[in-house]
Amino acid sequence: MRKKIGLLLSLTLALGILSACGSKESGEEVKNPEDAITLGSFVDTEGGILGNMLLLALENNGYLIEDKVQFGTPDVHRNALLQGELDLGIDYTGNGQFYSEGIDPSVWVDAVKGYEAIKAYDEEENSLIWMTPAKANNTEALAVKEDFAEENGIATMEDFARYVNEGGEVKLITSQLFAEKEQGLLGLEKAYGFKLQPNQLILLPHGNTAETLKALASGTDGVNVALAYATDGSLVDLALKIIEDPKSIPPVYEPSAIIRKEVLDKYPEVKEIVEEVFALLTKENLQEMNKAVIVDGKSPKDVAKEFLTENKLLP
Repeated sequence: MRKKIGLLLSLTLALGILSACGSKESGEEVKNPEDAITLGSFVDTEGGILGNMLLLALENNGYLIEDKVQFGTPDVHRNALLQGELDLGIDYTGNGQFYSEGIDPSVWVDAVKGYEAIKAYDEEENSLIWMTPAKANNTEALAVKEDFAEENGIATMEDFARYVNEGGEVKLITSQLFAEKEQGLLGLEKAYGFKLQPNQLILLPHGNTAETLKALASGTDGVNVALAYATDGSLVDLALKIIEDPKSIPPVYEPSAIIRKEVLDKYPEVKEIVEEVFALLTKENLQEMNKAVIVDGKSPKDVAKEFLTENKLLP
């Protein structure tokens, strides 16, 4: 009995040492055993998926991470980065327009210029480093049913403008804010040369795309066009299609990881690990992953793990 107890104690001690010195995923020696990197993300579904991707990838590479994935709303998350409550977070390049001052508003509709603008601003003003964003623009957009798009030859906003100008029936459900702003419907109308009349609009006091896409899918009150976000998980499930906007009238919102400069200076490898993950992301695979959570009921962490495993970033 004493031998068995001794063996159990030895195994327990050995497991404790392994747990302290290595990540659960990789078994590598922990690179920051007394200095965990605090990782946060937005509270929404996509924030959960992206945050867990970085959590798993960094743990797999031997980093100790304090998990604050799905930390809070964008303003709460932003303030936590500024105050040092978070070391590493995830945001969208287009939100830079709300965080900065003195930048020409036109830069936010250009993916490269928008990223470079907020990157330079935040590094100088706040010692926050924006890493290379994913090429997955989660911007506001108009969506239609796939069969409607095919029947009417609608792939881009130029096609949609032609359809409208030729007298095609339109009933758009959208938020009032999107309908009234230059970087929304007004801008799209001016850029592509069409005009929707008041009786062609259903205006909501909010931008809840779950409601707008449900109305589109069911054809409620004749709705055949709806406000969407380009990586909405419901798009795939409901057989809906984003109308492409080649002129990028609404600002570009590409996901990017943000890290405090002092943390990156200590652990420069983190940037390489994070950017390797984000380089795999597209609008289409984010739609699929959002669907897996919202429609199929999977957890964001399970979806993130499956994606990283399929792409050989996890064993």
